[in-house]
Amino acid sequence: MTVLGLEAYGNRVHKSVSSAVRNVDQITLTDAVYDEVHLRERTDKNLTSTKTEWQVDTLLRGLFQNNLEAGNVQNDGMPIEKFVIKRRKTNDLKNIKVGEMDFNNNETVSFTDRTQTNDHYVYSIVPFSQDIEGKPNEVQIESDYTGWYVYDKDTDNILSFDTFIGSAPSVDTNLNQGRTQINTLSKFPTVFYTDQNFHEFQLQATFVPEEWERSGKDYQRVLDQFMNQHRPFLIKSGNGELYVCDVHAPNKSAPLNTWKGHDYFTLTINCTEIDDYETYMEG
Repeated sequence: MTVLGLEAYGNRVHKSVSSAVRNVDQITLTDAVYDEVHLRERTDKNLTSTKTEWQVDTLLRGLFQNNLEAGNVQNDGMPIEKFVIKRRKTNDLKNIKVGEMDFNNNETVSFTDRTQTNDHYVYSIVPFSQDIEGKPNEVQIESDYTGWYVYDKDTDNILSFDTFIGSAPSVDTNLNQGRTQINTLSKFPTVFYTDQNFHEFQLQATFVPEEWERSGKDYQRVLDQFMNQHRPFLIKSGNGELYVCDVHAPNKSAPLNTWKGHDYFTLTINCTEIDDYETYMEG
């Protein structure tokens, strides 16, 4: 709809002067998606919370071009301050933010996402200027890895459970459900279920130190970066499972007699699921 003076008209509405739209001094846009927003006046310098009047020919244009992509068409004349990296599966519409980085002109940077599972994804690199989102650049990738990993998205620390002596151990996952069974005087018991629904499992791997190092340094690093933090970590496996867990009760097994360069140890940790993946990524 367009408001001109005392009349309002549009594709589906027309009102004559007899039912005039008078004294339009504010327009509020809520729950709206636009491909383009255009203001006749410059807003980077003279738009403040105390502004009380506009030029007579001010235009606000919001376009929706029959797709689900929104944002500024381009950031002409606006300096880029940072890039935000977003990700979605190829068959999804919702993007999640996986990281951001400051913009430095003529500097090449790389970004590694360790929070995804094995699937096909679309990554978007979105420029931001003054909190305004610019036109994204997209790339499609296929993620494929094996093994189990414990990952801390806040510090980018990763703990790999992919090295073993002999055959690889299996991971037995137990699903704990809120179940109460009451034995009555009748033939069958009564069973009640709550919303409780979480997994528990153990991970085990062998850690071999670098040449001329001692494995005690690696074990202390594991304790400092993961066991002593007492906060959630993302655990993912090559078979597509994702868990947000508390890791606890580490068990270290090492040979009685060791020598420099070969004093490996086997680490076993317990993992208890305490949150869902979407909440962890938003936090």
